[in-house]
Amino acid sequence: MLDNNTLMLLTRVKILAKKTGVNIDLMQMSADKNYAALTLKELSNSDDPELVQIVINLMNLFGLIKAPTAEIKTEAKADQDRYTGRLR
Repeated sequence: MLDNNTLMLLTRVKILAKKTGVNIDLMQMSADKNYAALTLKELSNSDDPELVQIVINLMNLFGLIKAPTAEIKTEAKADQDRYTGRLR
């Protein structure tokens, strides 16, 4: 079952896609990951910025896009090896 936020996004994308001439089958969108991926990929090329933003949010929620993992360089780890006590 989808949460309310996802349902609202699907409703909005259905309405905006219909305005651009694309009809979306919401039942198939929620059941078939390949259909969802192809449909959202097609809609991501739209000129409507609101539609593209919603599509990106849905792709993220459905796990269709992944952000690249960046290595986090921490100086704290380097500081752990450094002696900070008093001289004896």
